[in-house]
Amino acid sequence: MNRQFSFIKNQVNIIDLLGGLDLKKVASTGGGELAGPCPFCGGRDRFRVQPSKNIWLCRNCTGGLWRDPIDFIAKRDNISISDAAKVITKNAPNSVLYNGYKTAIKPTYTPYSAPPDEWQHEAREAANQCQERLYTDEGARALEYLQKRGFYRQTLERFQIGYSPGYKCGSLWIPHGITIPCEVKGVFWYLKIRTNGTPKYTLVKGSKPSALYNADRLELARICLITEGEFNAMTWDQELNEIMPVASMGGSASNRVDLVNWGGYFLNKSLILAVYDDDEAGRAGVMALRDQIGERVKIAALPEGQDINSFYQGGGCLWTWVKDYLQFWEPATPSIIEANW
Repeated sequence: MNRQFSFIKNQVNIIDLLGGLDLKKVASTGGGELAGPCPFCGGRDRFRVQPSKNIWLCRNCTGGLWRDPIDFIAKRDNISISDAAKVITKNAPNSVLYNGYKTAIKPTYTPYSAPPDEWQHEAREAANQCQERLYTDEGARALEYLQKRGFYRQTLERFQIGYSPGYKCGSLWIPHGITIPCEVKGVFWYLKIRTNGTPKYTLVKGSKPSALYNADRLELARICLITEGEFNAMTWDQELNEIMPVASMGGSASNRVDLVNWGGYFLNKSLILAVYDDDEAGRAGVMALRDQIGERVKIAALPEGQDINSFYQGGGCLWTWVKDYLQFWEPATPSIIEANW
């Protein structure tokens, strides 16, 4: 099996998997080495690639150990190594894998797909159970934390936020923490947990995190906002959805839009404001979004060191802040708002 995987991983160039990730050359020896923000944890310079050896690492995600393209796909899609290998070899004749490992395979990639129906059923049931538990004595501390972040109960209910004590639902283990589900058009993409430790966020196994959180809100509007993090999206939706809907790239600036699944949500947009963190990963995320969607993507910056939720918690007026951007980029903002809402 190891020999088979060794053959398969050489059919994929790690650079081709990185999309618009902003990497800079940091060494010339050994075929060269590139560095930049990690597409998984967002660390500014933790991610390294050696293209000539077709390997990568992150000082956080891999503990500084070099990994191959199969490992990258497995982590990106939150699947097993075996399933990641199948992604590469899908539609290739099985005989090719055993004919001396000499025949080159041109990898065939499929669009980013939703989790299996069985997983979606179990994850949805878990999200429902956790949502109910949030409003019991068991979830009181979690509810208090969410209220301190400024969320109204109707907002928590709309986004199906819940609380897990750490338990098993069907075949899924739901870690302890605040549960954040992502469901778009009846498809359950992921179940994220806001933990009380490190890492700050984790995913229920089988989740597909590169989804457009709150995408349903975007369809009819001609202007929208894209931000990092579900809590930021929830805050904006609670306060300004009727002015400008919001979506999140699954909680990470390093996530890239799969245009096959999500491109349609941007086709009718005349303005897309990108509110990412003011760091290297955030800036790289904005530039990648512009590369994918075009010049309609405009950067909107909050006061230094703040995101949407912290700005709101600190008493900042989101409407006052965004109004200047709208008036600058869309002089006809009032008529756009009237036409859409």
